[in-house]
Amino acid sequence: MSADTVRKLYITLRRSFAGTRETQVRTLQSLGFKYREQTVVQDNTESVRGAILKVRHLVSVETDQAFEARKAAEAAAHAMRPPIRVLHKAMSS
Repeated sequence: MSADTVRKLYITLRRSFAGTRETQVRTLQSLGFKYREQTVVQDNTESVRGAILKVRHLVSVETDQAFEARKAAEAAAHAMRPPIRVLHKAMSS
């Protein structure tokens, strides 16, 4: 197995269960979803990829590398920034 092989898939439920067919709801539940915007981690297997294909319009999928990169970028965006210092010059008359 090479280092580039994707081992885990990070699957996020983007749409709710409301108005979804019963078979799709059962597929989402089998993937481990309980609520909207939840992210589950699954092994990269044929059965998981097949389940994702059935509900691909309801979920978004990231590889482990893409997920870590996105989380690092989000953390950097929310990190504390150094304070802005404003130096005022005294007015001369």
